[in-house]
Amino acid sequence: MESSPDQTAHRRIQSLLSQGELQAARDLAYQWLRHWVQSHPSQPRPSELRHADLWASLADIIERTHDDYLAELFWQSLDAVEPPSLSQQAIPLLGIPILNRLDLLHQLLDSLDYPVQTLAIVDNSPTAGLHSTLTRDLEALQRQGHPQITQIEVARPFRNLGVAGSWNLILTSFPEASWALLANNDIRFAPGVLAAAASRLNESRPQFLPLLPEPQSFSAFLITAKTWDRLGLFDTNFYPAYCEDLDYRDRMRADTSVECIEVPQIQTAMTHLNREHSATIASDPSLEARNRVSFQLNRLWYFSQRRIRHDPRGSWVRRWLGSWDR
Repeated sequence: MESSPDQTAHRRIQSLLSQGELQAARDLAYQWLRHWVQSHPSQPRPSELRHADLWASLADIIERTHDDYLAELFWQSLDAVEPPSLSQQAIPLLGIPILNRLDLLHQLLDSLDYPVQTLAIVDNSPTAGLHSTLTRDLEALQRQGHPQITQIEVARPFRNLGVAGSWNLILTSFPEASWALLANNDIRFAPGVLAAAASRLNESRPQFLPLLPEPQSFSAFLITAKTWDRLGLFDTNFYPAYCEDLDYRDRMRADTSVECIEVPQIQTAMTHLNREHSATIASDPSLEARNRVSFQLNRLWYFSQRRIRHDPRGSWVRRWLGSWDR
């Protein structure tokens, strides 16, 4: 069987490497990388980008030469990749962490007046399992469906992942979503705001659109995949809840390429409908008591230079002390 040009290039690079001709191998891989970048479709599917032979050749050369420039060229080429556009007008991904109060989730779902492709729920309830009432109710919701939602997915972790961990699980589990709406369980959507917000978002750019003004910006917000591609995920060191929003707000403000879109009409309509917040904690005295401890621990992490320096020390003890499960 005749070899493809890519297979020939891969074998040639392997041969040059085996002969110690590192510069010649590097030059060939560089030209191959440039050709691959130039051949990208404007909004490619993963199958149109995946290239094991090229990636293996680049990795082999970089492993031997420690060529940081070549590695950075590869990653810069992926920075420019745009997510695929929606084939229809809908929210690609609606993500909701839940700890209790299924009644609030139903209020949120009843307020939907715009289509949703995937509803992703993270069930953080402390008794999540086969015999949990909340779990059984969520299973019933999956079976019954919702008129505005194409599919409903529920994740049940071992323990409460916390807000940042739940958001991260939602985003990383559905990377095909060009943007997502993340919302607290106690939010309701004012009529027309979802359509208005979706119309203002450009999925090909790093953008963040809060439906509520500060300090409730992260109670319900739209975030494009290009935003978390640029800034990374949420800091799970803030556990289980609070201050993860301040950290991400700071990271957005520090990166001028990320656009924060605030629409006064949307925020006013949402504020009138959402007067109360933190209903999950307020409805359970034991959670309130535990939050009094974890909230202060999170504040101390937010003010710490260790956070700024990305110093990992204390990762275990923060999770251990902040847990609401024990």
